[in-house]
Amino acid sequence: MKLKTALIGIGGMGSCHFGIYKDMENIDLTAVCDVRADVLSQKTEGCDLHRYTDFDELLAKEKPDIIDICTPSYLHKEQVIKALNAGVNVLCEKPMALNDADAEEIENAAKKSDRLFMVAHVVRFMNAYIYLKNTIESKKYGRLLHLDMKRLSSIPLWSFENWMLDKEKSGHVLMDLMIHDIDFVQSVLGSPADISGVYYDFKDLTNYAVVNYIYDNLCVSVQGAWYKADIPFSAGFRAVFENGSLDFSDNVLSDCGERVDFTSADTIGKTDINISDADGYGREIAYFADCVKNGTAPGIVTPQSSRESIKLVERTLKKLTKI
Repeated sequence: MKLKTALIGIGGMGSCHFGIYKDMENIDLTAVCDVRADVLSQKTEGCDLHRYTDFDELLAKEKPDIIDICTPSYLHKEQVIKALNAGVNVLCEKPMALNDADAEEIENAAKKSDRLFMVAHVVRFMNAYIYLKNTIESKKYGRLLHLDMKRLSSIPLWSFENWMLDKEKSGHVLMDLMIHDIDFVQSVLGSPADISGVYYDFKDLTNYAVVNYIYDNLCVSVQGAWYKADIPFSAGFRAVFENGSLDFSDNVLSDCGERVDFTSADTIGKTDINISDADGYGREIAYFADCVKNGTAPGIVTPQSSRESIKLVERTLKKLTKI
């Protein structure tokens, strides 16, 4: 039986998910909602589905098994809670919310609804980062000594009504961009003992941070930036262990200097997105769909773990020195 799915938002990330759904055999994408009727019509042209410009109307008329929310971050709390209260399983793009108070409301709504809820922390599903996690936890090369993670891009000027440049709507670079690496660090290593770093707070449209997370005998450095410069998106890491190292750059993972080849056989759908290791997008959606089909709560990304990442971003902001 195919799972009926409704996609909310068909902007940048929504378009990515839309491309994936078209190639999934166990998903029936029955409805798409976006406030922009012209964009909605253009991007879904030729597709047999119901189109809505009002989220409440979709909830009233459709009975999907899954609602996938790919709207701007400031809309997540309201839409997630409405969908859960309507008795629908919800997959929501990161971040879970823009602050811990909102994340707590979502977590409580998920518990009360008895429906499944997962935040789409795609990095947890990407090959290179899964490999890193497994290497850390297996102690293949002994203890991790240092981890350096970077995620950089030009200023995102493509968002609807420039919502990403509004701190109240996106949380700027830490909550919108660096949340990927912060979430990964938190999910693998837990909460750090101490935090230090600097924050360049949106001057001349540039917004960046360099953060050091201090654990017992370990420092994790996380850097993220929106630069007022014409540079392509890039993401990667270098992990140094007692007896080896991993390096991920230019979408190539090297294990002690040897390239790691990942099969593309499990890549699902066409994402049309210029982000490294894009296989994770199809994998996270397929994973959540399997959880819904089997009635099993997601274990790779739990609501509690996603909320801990929001807490860590808030804690980080309080510790950084603004420059």
